[in-house]
Amino acid sequence: MQEITTPRLSLRLMTEDFLKACLREDKKKTEALIGLKVSADWFEEKDLIRLRLNDYRTDSKYISWGLHAVALRKSKEMVGFIGFHTRPNPVYLQTIAPNAIEFGYTIFLPFRRHGFAEEAIGGMLNWAVTQHPLESFIAAVSPTNLPSTALVKKLGFQKIGEQIDEVDGLEFVYSLAVEKLKSVAVY
Repeated sequence: MQEITTPRLSLRLMTEDFLKACLREDKKKTEALIGLKVSADWFEEKDLIRLRLNDYRTDSKYISWGLHAVALRKSKEMVGFIGFHTRPNPVYLQTIAPNAIEFGYTIFLPFRRHGFAEEAIGGMLNWAVTQHPLESFIAAVSPTNLPSTALVKKLGFQKIGEQIDEVDGLEFVYSLAVEKLKSVAVY
């Protein structure tokens, strides 16, 4: 099982079998497959689960870049999720950020305001640069999501544009050059 660790967190890869069990809401099997206490909040993410399961089936090389559960190392409790939208250098980013990769994350409401998102992002981005010679990272954030906007700015991301997401509506697009990754805590 792919696992990225940080001082407080374990980022565990969500496999195809895990995602299939999630769609069936088979809590016992999901927990056995990932070795974590899976949050009820995760089972509400059906559209994302289906989307990533389809991505896994379409491109087997994408799986390691896909969704990771964000869990507390001590209690093995899932507090959110993080992952890349594609493998590195997707066609849709080549005109605005060549050799980049976009990521997204969610920390469940009861676990926010503890620095878990920042720690998970640091772990994930640092793992990514060991896997592929990337030039930058992309984060798309709703302008109404003030905590995420503040976080990406704190990490050194710069606004490079705007886009309309089919599901989320208007998003501001932020970029962080890999050489500036040192501003993100290294885990």
